[in-house]
Amino acid sequence: MRDFLFTAKRQRAEIIWFIACFCVALLMNVFSIIFYQTSWKELYTQMLWVAIITCALYAVSVVIRVCIYLIKRFLVRR
Repeated sequence: MRDFLFTAKRQRAEIIWFIACFCVALLMNVFSIIFYQTSWKELYTQMLWVAIITCALYAVSVVIRVCIYLIKRFLVRR
């Protein structure tokens, strides 16, 4: 069985993807605070939901990136 190597470069790339997903989730929270004119304390009180949305966005991005990788790999073989 082949060993899987998770290089430092790949780790940095995944951390950047996760931080980008966190920023998007946080901006969504800020937008909803402005749009619904609620209290700014929701910026930190709703951090659990921001974390959940961050993980969901990251999971979606992983699925999309894996699909793109598989499509590219399939097309190159042909």
